[in-house]
Amino acid sequence: METHISSHWTPTEGGEAMSYNKILSWCLVFVLVLFVTTRLGAAEPRTMTAVRIENPPKIDGELDDPCWKLAVPTSGFIQMAPEEGKLATEQTRIRVLYDEDNLYFGIECLDSRPQKIVSRLVPRDSNFWPGDLVSIVLDTFHDHQTCYVFQVNPRGVQRDLRFSEDGGRGDSAWDGLWWSAAEITDRGWTVEVAIPFKSLGFSRENEQIWGVNVQRFQGSKQEDSNWSFIRRSDISFAQVSRAGDLLGLSDIKPGLHLELLPYGMTKYTQDLEKDEGSGRRDVGLDIKYGITSNLTLDVTFNPDFGQIEADEERINLTRFELFYREKRPFFMERSELFTPMNLFYSRRIADPSFGAKLTGKIGDYSFGLLTCVDEERGPDPTYVVFRLQKDLPQNSSMGIIGVGKQKGEDQYSRAFGIDLSLRPGRNTINLDLAKSFQPGLRKDDWRASILFIGQFGDRFSMRSEFEDIQPEFNVDQIGYIPHDPHVGQKRFDSLANYRFEIGKFGVRWVTLGQRIHATKWTDDPRWGWDWSNASIILSLKNHDWIILEHRDWYLRWRQKGYRGETLGLSYDMRGKAFIRRLIVRGWTEDNYDWGDDYFGEIRAVSVLGEMRPRDNLSLDFDGNVIWEYLPSGKLDEIRKVGNVRVTYFPTRRIFLRVFAPLNPSLHRYAINALLSYAYSPMSRFYLAYNEQRSKNMKLTDRIIMAKLSYLWNL
Repeated sequence: METHISSHWTPTEGGEAMSYNKILSWCLVFVLVLFVTTRLGAAEPRTMTAVRIENPPKIDGELDDPCWKLAVPTSGFIQMAPEEGKLATEQTRIRVLYDEDNLYFGIECLDSRPQKIVSRLVPRDSNFWPGDLVSIVLDTFHDHQTCYVFQVNPRGVQRDLRFSEDGGRGDSAWDGLWWSAAEITDRGWTVEVAIPFKSLGFSRENEQIWGVNVQRFQGSKQEDSNWSFIRRSDISFAQVSRAGDLLGLSDIKPGLHLELLPYGMTKYTQDLEKDEGSGRRDVGLDIKYGITSNLTLDVTFNPDFGQIEADEERINLTRFELFYREKRPFFMERSELFTPMNLFYSRRIADPSFGAKLTGKIGDYSFGLLTCVDEERGPDPTYVVFRLQKDLPQNSSMGIIGVGKQKGEDQYSRAFGIDLSLRPGRNTINLDLAKSFQPGLRKDDWRASILFIGQFGDRFSMRSEFEDIQPEFNVDQIGYIPHDPHVGQKRFDSLANYRFEIGKFGVRWVTLGQRIHATKWTDDPRWGWDWSNASIILSLKNHDWIILEHRDWYLRWRQKGYRGETLGLSYDMRGKAFIRRLIVRGWTEDNYDWGDDYFGEIRAVSVLGEMRPRDNLSLDFDGNVIWEYLPSGKLDEIRKVGNVRVTYFPTRRIFLRVFAPLNPSLHRYAINALLSYAYSPMSRFYLAYNEQRSKNMKLTDRIIMAKLSYLWNL
């Protein structure tokens, strides 16, 4: 393996020939041209009408109540896939009713092959794919930006979400109180849904117009259709700027919106290496209060997250810490409001004793205020996050965010940011500017970036980003923007894809892509780069994917250059019998080992599988094996990690999940078992067992926990 000291590609010969101001000038001209050339016209939205009733239907999934005959049915679903723009192959009828308390949907999904309906028992809020489902999208403020989504599968299992940014950002942590039931018939399947108005936020106007859409996914045909047409190239099925209008709502009120969720917990912890054990009992309380229909306060006292699954085991091939997604409900709900630019990373708060969150929307302004007290050694630090965002025309927005951590008088970390998101037509332009504040530092602590995402027709798309981070910018205690300490960097990244429709030889379409990534650090006069000169994605008619990638790159590190390449091949198999998904990937690449400080080579294999042997049993697993070679070609080490998850549903309300993150390379093994019983809506009993094992599978730690929570919805 050859090491090169001189640069192979230098965008700025002789220093900074291309000025930063010139880049910004061209970007602003580009933005102006896009707005001038964007067509502002839009087709008239479809409409459906809700009919007021006195006697509500029984939510049993059968649609046989007399009140459903009063509803005005609507249909005419249009495919998004596989044949975009054509009428759905099976008819779907929607009926909408309401009374003083609830909004009711009755949906009839006709199916000429009902025996092929894909229906499985899964946990609430799971991803139903590739099974059949219907999704109800409600834009209750009719702002074409935010919406609630209610999904139901043929078993009546629920999933709910909340979206912002016109479907661009989803919040899967939101849990609403609503009822659903479904029934499979000899003509297809039917579903009934009752959504309490007190579970929704909306204005207090007497006459209401809401945005609405209904999506249907048919698993046996892999057909995705919508009542109001959604293109394949749109952001998501929740793009509410393409939704229709729900008419007929009047004289409805959102209710008190007060939820109390107390819990009681008992836990026993055992340290087998020290031969010690201890027990603990505790109580806590979560409060959700809708101060107004569009202003919500969440408070948590002494929260316990013992039922939350442990993090997956992963191999880190970079010199920076890994990003782990948030799993704690308090931090997940409305997280999209607090995380622009990643100035706030909630995983920095390890063990909160108190948290409060105020979120809402008044007119065109969305805002959020979050504060938490974390338990650490020494003084407990306090975290505060403030966010204000204003909606602009064409689903654009601008906002500010402030983040701070205070621990004692002179121990703090703070950041402030301004962001602008423009959406001319089907394109997106994001401009961000942020400054960090650390004790004793007053300069060289800014970060700026500009991002363009373009969709040109239905086949060509591109994404380009430029980022400039100054040497003393640092949000490591509050956010997640990894870079080397006291070293600034400029980064340019551009990706373009073009899709060819094939329709022959078992291939639906082929996507060809090109990507260039260039980085320059302030302690190095030369640029490093990474060019994906071959990125090929084949989408097969049997819904499988084949992905081939080749990259040439030039790494700069400590004023030295390292030339290398990467070659990878993936096969993504979907929806075969009980195999929901199976991805196998192999790759080889030249690699800098940041831990042992040498430039060598790696060869790797990874596998990810999602299996459903029975309708109520799932098996998910992933694993990685990496062989690392020294510059001489001799094998240095083999690194292995894996994660296995088994979930079993005896009934809709009870599930047992066993999760095992495994890291043989570090002799680290764990088992997390959880039994959950939803004895009432949003009220649960948990029984959890966790254990840790080390070398030779020796048991080192064990925790047994029981937790009971009950929801009062007032």
